Amino acid sequence: MDRSWINTSRISDMYEKGVEDFLEFAEWNGAGINERHYYPCVNCVNGKRLDIELIREHVLRNGFLKNYTTWTWHGEVLDLPYVSKTNQCEHSSIYSEDCMEDMICDIGEESFHQTHVYDSLKDDSLT
Repeated sequence: MDRSWINTSRISDMYEKGVEDFLEFAEWNGAGINERHYYPCVNCVNGKRLDIELIREHVLRNGFLKNYTTWTWHGEVLDLPYVSKTNQCEHSSIYSEDCMEDMICDIGEESFHQTHVYDSLKDDSLT
C-alpha cells in the first residue's frame, strides 16, 4: 500500500484519502480493544487508544507520524529476518527470570523506547 500520503499536506485530497485508507486498514486488521485503537498522530505517538472517529480528527488536525510506515500497532505484520539460536543476544547467557533482556533484543532498542512497547512487554512477562 502506498504510504507517500503521510508526507503530503494535511489539507490535500491525497492526505485525506490516505487517512481513510489507514483507518479502514486499522478497523479490519488492528487489535482494537472495545473498538479503540492506538492513534498515530504526531502528538500522541501511538501511546493511547481512541475510537476511529477521534483518531480521524487527531490525524487530520495534528498530522500522521512521518516514520510510522509499517503499521505494526494496527495489524500489519513485520517481515522480520529469522534469528537462529546461535545469534542470540549477548545477555542471553545471563539468566533472568522474566527474560526482559531477550525481549528487548528481539524488538530492537529503538522500539523499546516507546513506552507502550515497554508496557506491553512488562504485561506479557507477568503472564
